[in-house]
This record gives sequence, C-alpha cells and structure tokens, in this order.
Amino acid sequence: MPRFVTPNFEQVRTVLAESHALWGAGLSVPDYVGMWEEMADSRWARSWYSWRALVDDRGGVLSSLKVYRPALRLGEVTGRAAALGAVFTPRALRRRGHAATLIRAALDEAAGRGDMSALLFTDIGTEYYRAFGFAPLPCEDAVGSIAGAAARAPRGVTLRSMTFDDLELVSRAQRSTCAGRPLAIERDRDHWEFLLLRAATFFRRLDGSGLERRFMIAMDGLHSIGYLVAVSGPGEWNLREADAFDGDPATLARVLHAGAAEANALAATTVWGWIPREVWPLLSAWRLRSQPRQRAIPMVLSLNGRELPDRLDTVDGAFIPYLDQF
Repeated sequence: MPRFVTPNFEQVRTVLAESHALWGAGLSVPDYVGMWEEMADSRWARSWYSWRALVDDRGGVLSSLKVYRPALRLGEVTGRAAALGAVFTPRALRRRGHAATLIRAALDEAAGRGDMSALLFTDIGTEYYRAFGFAPLPCEDAVGSIAGAAARAPRGVTLRSMTFDDLELVSRAQRSTCAGRPLAIERDRDHWEFLLLRAATFFRRLDGSGLERRFMIAMDGLHSIGYLVAVSGPGEWNLREADAFDGDPATLARVLHAGAAEANALAATTVWGWIPREVWPLLSAWRLRSQPRQRAIPMVLSLNGRELPDRLDTVDGAFIPYLDQF
C-alpha cells in the first residue's frame, strides 16, 4: 500500500540521481546531489523547505516532490503557501497515478497545517494541474533589443556584486514593490539569503564562478539605488528581476540601462525576461514586446476556503518574477 512520507536522505539521493537528467542544468550527478544537500542546510531551508514522497511497502520511491513554504500575500492577508516543485516519478513507474496521489496528499497536509494557499510553476502546460483546482496566473516575458546599449550607459551608475550585507535593503525594496499587488511572494532577509546561496552553490559547481554579474547592486556614486538579477548567455541577456530602492520607475530604468550596457559590452544584443510594465515607456530604445510565458507558468490554489483576491486576471495583478520559481 503506497504511503505518504518525508523521505530520508538515501531516498532523496535516489530521486536526484534520476531527476538529474531533467534538472541537472549541466552539473554532474554528484554535484547536483551535493548542491541540494548543501541547500537543505541553509537557514531558510531548515524552516521552510522539505521533501515529500509516495513510497511502496519496501520504501521504494513511487513519486516525489519538494515543498517550499514562502510567505505569500493574498489581498490584505499574508501567510504561508505550500509551493510544490520538482514533481517527479521514476520513468518505469509513470502513468499509474502516483504523482496525482502524492500531490493530493501534499495539498491535504498543507491545508491541515493551516497554509492559506498552494502555488506551483508548471513546465507541462496548465491542464494537468487544473484538475487539482489550481488556476493559472497571467504571465508574460518581455523581449527586446539592447544592441548599442553600451553606448547609452547611464552616467554615474555602476554595478557591484550583491552581498549578504545588502539583503535587508533588498528585502525592504522587494516587499514595498509587492505592497500594491493583490498577490505576491514577500521575501524576508533569510529568503533572499537562500536565493543567493542557491545561485552560488550552483555556479560554483558548474564553472567555478560566483555571483558576479548575476546578483548585483546598482550604485550612483557612493549610494546604492537598486538591485538587478540577471544571467548573460550567448547573445542574450536574461533578466530575472530588478527593483529601485526608492520605488521610482525612472530609477529602475537607470538600473536596467546600466545592466544592459554591461551585458551589451559582453556581446549580448537581446533582452528576455521579466520587466515591470510601468517601466517599459522609459526603455523605448529596447523596442520591447510581450510574449506568453511558455515555461514556469505560475498557478495558485486557495486552501481552507479562502477566496482569491480580485485583479488576478492581469499581468500586473501578481508579482511572480522568475526568482519566485521553486
């Protein structure tokens, strides 16, 4: 009889060894396993991250997933959400309903402990998760050109690597931006530390690098004015998130222009990712256009009879940039 459990380390390693083919992102199997074991020991993860699995009578894993419990604000109320990630069934055991049984058990557990909602990001379309009651949130990617951005670098703005000392200020800025939206994940300092550690442990194992040119603070002289999270690839600048510390779209535009100038100097000519709509008019040279997000589509499910807030039918209604993907 299948059982719903918190898997032990050996069961988790078994899952990671096979799921590596899907989510290893260039890491070796030992590095992929090591990264997640290291992440599990971080401060935020010890409180808000765990695994769940469906196992058979001998302890073999039939299906597994990760559960993160970020702070999610719905309307005027903030509480914990059960964010489900990395739902995985071994290839030989698929199409037997194991994943569905596991997901329902994880949602029942979340409701039982008082979580106000569940959240996930799907790469397989939305229909499968609609059957559990999840509703997709509108989302888009902005695509444009930063060709010539190096010549348009804003005067006086430079970028430096984000450090742990910056995280209180970064956290306050992110939560302030979220305040006017009916749905948002609100990241405290420990959550931000988890994000930095996740990126650092990955890139250290991938190519020996760190967070340079990925998690950055924008400086105007001696004053920090915003943050920027981005990854540069061949010809493309992938923008994950950015914000201005004073909340002014004009300041955010300066931060983005500075990042684009550096990326363009490194041969990136296009930008792709999440850019707040309110700043688009200030980035006219980028010729931004919207395209539907094909992967990491956010979906939400209300738990314990709580109603979802209004204004979730527009892109600006929910603050779900890529850094919130679990």
